[in-house]
Amino acid sequence: MTSPQPDTTPRWQDTGGGDGPLWSFSVGDVEVFPIREVDYFPLPTDFFPQLATESWTDGAFYTAEPWTRDGRIVLNQEAHLLKTRDRLILVDAGGGNGKPRNGGVFDRADRPFLEQFARAGVSVDDIDTVVFTHLHVDHVGFATSSDGAGGWVPTFPNARYLVVREEYDWWTGPEGAAAMARTGDYLADSILPLRDAGVLDLIPADHVISPEIHLVPAFGHTPGNVYLVVESAGRRALFAGDMLHHGVQLERPEWSIRYCVVPGDSADQRRRLLERVADSGDLLVPTHFPFPAAGYVHRAERGFTYTFVDL
Repeated sequence: MTSPQPDTTPRWQDTGGGDGPLWSFSVGDVEVFPIREVDYFPLPTDFFPQLATESWTDGAFYTAEPWTRDGRIVLNQEAHLLKTRDRLILVDAGGGNGKPRNGGVFDRADRPFLEQFARAGVSVDDIDTVVFTHLHVDHVGFATSSDGAGGWVPTFPNARYLVVREEYDWWTGPEGAAAMARTGDYLADSILPLRDAGVLDLIPADHVISPEIHLVPAFGHTPGNVYLVVESAGRRALFAGDMLHHGVQLERPEWSIRYCVVPGDSADQRRRLLERVADSGDLLVPTHFPFPAAGYVHRAERGFTYTFVDL
């Protein structure tokens, strides 16, 4: 498919505001609140280097809204608050506010992300766990907030912050430091203050967070990447983080994005995930699919397709 000539001006829109209760869905006895931060619209070639030599399938579902708009891909940025009978767990922490970045959608942002917690009936003090699927810039920023004196402190003062040990070791080593040249050193303001405050826990990649929630290793997008499985009352949902970014990866799981650290491993893990959930009745919840991101995977003549949950 030949896409329309896109406008090359960077674009994004805030989507986290609003009044009234926050939209939610349930996985058995676990209530899930998507915490929306921003929609943004990069050029397809910014994310998929394969488009230098290949093209999208003519008429494929992912070439139209809600996946694509005006020749650009649609990326939704959201985190997920999981409310069990006795736990409040935040999965990933978005891009953050007031953080200096090397340009782009997350540079010194000011968005109503934390304000949404009240709409879910909780405060930042109530969160007991923050778990990072991986340590990219758009998954860690709201973990800390300004202390008003040029420093950064944990946003959720009563939470333990969980990151896979291999993930932490890679990003705090020389290869991770080199990878952050593109964005700026976001570990310095979003992860290292957690370590210094004594609230950062390095965990195994198959860590069990609660009776309903455990991690699954899926190294590739980053060297310690994981996804979460929530199982409750006979229902199951997989919180996929960055295992997928866009609908084209359903048809072509071998397409890893430009920012995958080990693209081949990322592609292998993506296909395993899709094979696991396809036609199973299990819910898939990626971070970046258009809102509402949650949906069901089905096998298709070529790859897979997707059905979003009903609002």
